[in-house]
Amino acid sequence: MTTFSTPIEIALDETGRPEGQILADSIRQWRSDCQAGQFKIGAATMRGPKLDMEIVGAQINQGEFFGYPLQTWLAVLFVDPDGVLASILFKTESLDNFEELRRQYRLKGETLLGKTIRAGMSRRASRASGESYYAVEFEVVSDGQYARQIADFRRQHYHPGLFRPLTGPAENGNGDGHEADGQTKSARKGQSQ
Repeated sequence: MTTFSTPIEIALDETGRPEGQILADSIRQWRSDCQAGQFKIGAATMRGPKLDMEIVGAQINQGEFFGYPLQTWLAVLFVDPDGVLASILFKTESLDNFEELRRQYRLKGETLLGKTIRAGMSRRASRASGESYYAVEFEVVSDGQYARQIADFRRQHYHPGLFRPLTGPAENGNGDGHEADGQTKSARKGQSQ
């Protein structure tokens, strides 16, 4: 038996974004390509080695996603520099770096909500293969531009179902699955993390 959901009309005549508001009618998918040292939108739109984020929420998942062995993933829901509701995934060292930033602010009695967090690519060398890759490091760079709008969104619309579904194995358009923390397919097979 086939089940159909109620279709949702796409408003193709809408343009722009109201001043000071976030565009939240769909979630833009960002990726951290840790082999190229670039953040990108979708599979191919490179946007550079830094990404400013204003966090809406975060979620930890464990699984065998994107052809990787069982490991922990961090999904972050955020407002991107264009004012668009977006999501991104991190794992291994990048996840640890985010957790350390969160821990530091928690110990100071502060939250990461309402702040602009810069994610930046930082070159590393793999001990196993000698090849270089990038890990993502995080820092708070300013108060957030959309703090009030994010607080309103969290009260009215936020729920765990907004996070990018993690269903694996899957390709992400790179031809090699999810490229987080720069590990190639051969390196992933040998990883026991």
